Amino acid sequence: MFTFKIPDWKLVLNKVGQKGIVSNIPLILYIAFLALVYITINHHAENTIRDINKTAKDLKELRWRYVDEKTQIMFLTKESQLEQSAASLGLKKTKVPPYKIAINLTDNTPQ
Repeated sequence: MFTFKIPDWKLVLNKVGQKGIVSNIPLILYIAFLALVYITINHHAENTIRDINKTAKDLKELRWRYVDEKTQIMFLTKESQLEQSAASLGLKKTKVPPYKIAINLTDNTPQ
């Protein structure tokens, strides 16, 4: 069957005690270095996420401003709005339709 051995406490204390710590210093330093690298990478990733969120918020606001300005310009360029703006300057809509001026650019003069 299964037998359970009682551990030798002197060996356990040697492994955990000062002799064990001194013999495992390279491993402890390696683990500490990995912990520092992990913390640094995590900090950099969080800062990057904050920057991305800030840029997305700014982009959303700029897109809203663009749509707002475009709507205002489209409203101001409607014919009825142009007539009202021109009326405040004392201009009226003409009753005579526009006509086309044709210019003949070919030179038919004798030489």
